[in-house]
Amino acid sequence: MSRKLLVVGGSGFLGQSVCRAAVNKGWQTISLSRHGEPVQFSHQGKPHWADEVEWAQGDSLEPASYKDVLKGVTDVVHTVGIILESDYKKAVNDPSVFGALCGAGKVMGELVGMTDRGNPLDPQKSKGMPTYELINRDTAISLAKQVAQEPSMKTFAYISASDVFPLINPRYITSKREAEKYLFSRPEFNTIVLRPGFMYSENRSISLPLATALQCANAMTQPFAKEIASLPLGKSLTTPPLHIDTVAQATIHGLEIGSQQIYDVQDILALSK
Repeated sequence: MSRKLLVVGGSGFLGQSVCRAAVNKGWQTISLSRHGEPVQFSHQGKPHWADEVEWAQGDSLEPASYKDVLKGVTDVVHTVGIILESDYKKAVNDPSVFGALCGAGKVMGELVGMTDRGNPLDPQKSKGMPTYELINRDTAISLAKQVAQEPSMKTFAYISASDVFPLINPRYITSKREAEKYLFSRPEFNTIVLRPGFMYSENRSISLPLATALQCANAMTQPFAKEIASLPLGKSLTTPPLHIDTVAQATIHGLEIGSQQIYDVQDILALSK
């Protein structure tokens, strides 16, 4: 069966890797994002695989903006998400100690690329600031309602998250889980959910030191992983970071399998091989 894949947030951090993996499989691939083609192509050059992708512009909360690309879609990958909600510059300037610490955490998250720039959502729709619920949950729900009407639709892959991020607002995970629950409730297509932890890439070189540190911590704590995981920060230390290509390959393989499933970090590693 020929595949027509729609990658929501395809111009972003993980989305580009998913698009590349799909192209390498010979799948017809469409990226949907607010910017269309990734902005870095204009100054870094366009890779060969990108010529095989249709870079569509649209807002996942406005079905009219992307309805023309849905015909014949067999699979969807939703890569949109934010781990940081507040204005980190404002937080950094908070005079309280707690505010400053939170601000530093937000800046670090911004630096290591935990905010997806491929988000097909106009931030102005949320009174100037995106929210966890709007980005992580509502974009997926809105899209699911539309693709459920397509008779060709088979499988919806949602990139969720493992609950390994300390000091992050719990609504980050809650919004992801709410999206998962809704998607699994749809009878029109099968849903697969991937829950990676920290993701890294050479294209965001500042993410590499943290990935290396987490890899070392994971190796050292592996013999005691079960005991450590229940301690504060324990799950962060015992969960290996994942390269975006690993997550992308696992996503494509999950779509090929097509059965309803939740894949945690270790499952993603196994599925990517």
